[in-house]
Amino acid sequence: MMQIKTFSELRTQVRENTQVRIVIAMADEEEVMLADKASKEGLATFSLIGKADRIQELLDKHGLSSVHFDILNEPDSKRAATAAIKMVNEQQADIPMKGLLHTSDFMSAVLNKEYGFERMKRISQITVFQDQSNTLRFLTDCAINIEQSLSVKKDIIENAVLAAHAFGNPCPKVALLSAVETVNEKMPDTTLGAILVQMNHRGQIKNCMIDGPLSLDNAISKEAASIKGIHSSVAGAADILVGSSLQEANTLSKALNFYAGFETASIIMGTREPFIMTSRTDALQNKVNSIAATCWLYQKNNCIQ
Repeated sequence: MMQIKTFSELRTQVRENTQVRIVIAMADEEEVMLADKASKEGLATFSLIGKADRIQELLDKHGLSSVHFDILNEPDSKRAATAAIKMVNEQQADIPMKGLLHTSDFMSAVLNKEYGFERMKRISQITVFQDQSNTLRFLTDCAINIEQSLSVKKDIIENAVLAAHAFGNPCPKVALLSAVETVNEKMPDTTLGAILVQMNHRGQIKNCMIDGPLSLDNAISKEAASIKGIHSSVAGAADILVGSSLQEANTLSKALNFYAGFETASIIMGTREPFIMTSRTDALQNKVNSIAATCWLYQKNNCIQ
């Protein structure tokens, strides 16, 4: 299987497969513009749920035609989230996306025991980013899991490995980030990292290579790893970066955007059916990338070659 190495390649692959319909719960100005851009790029078609008059007003304001969208009137955010999930269940749409509503309201609908999505394992968020070598990498967990015990960390890693597999990397290299490269009992993330590495060696975490603890420079720079005398197939060549905490991964994810200016995408793993949640501060192109990445996961899950 071909490995997708750039966002441009990703968007091309998505366009070449069966088009996906996305339903946005509480579409506002940003989401209306996003839906228009993504649909014009041939990534997906869209249903927009929200205040129908306001959505039409926004379309008129930007000179966009409503013929490209299905517009459903639902001014209440909780009911809009429920409607989006039910549309997917009833095969009127393929992927729900969070618009202008609270994350808690959207996630309550996604995980509703009666009509929500089936949870395969622990849910985690992954930031996909295109680095200075024009290669897609993965950073996790940047948004969801606050307490990261051994079992949580294992699930976070396995979700990221599955995502890398979907992008064509059969055995991704996983770096467990920390401030140091040595195991120190006063730094719990280093001892946790050592355990996870051993679990990987014993086959308890499969289809990847894990090393850690590694500081960021040693995870991504072979020169830095060489200077520090670290000899590892992962050091300097990591495909997946696993933050030592939610705070670290979240901060690094934002730094990729606001300092480095890298293109990024956000994907959510852990449920059988994919869904899209982006940050209000994400650039429009990064939201388009999130749509493309999630559409690709959907297409792969549905065995589209």
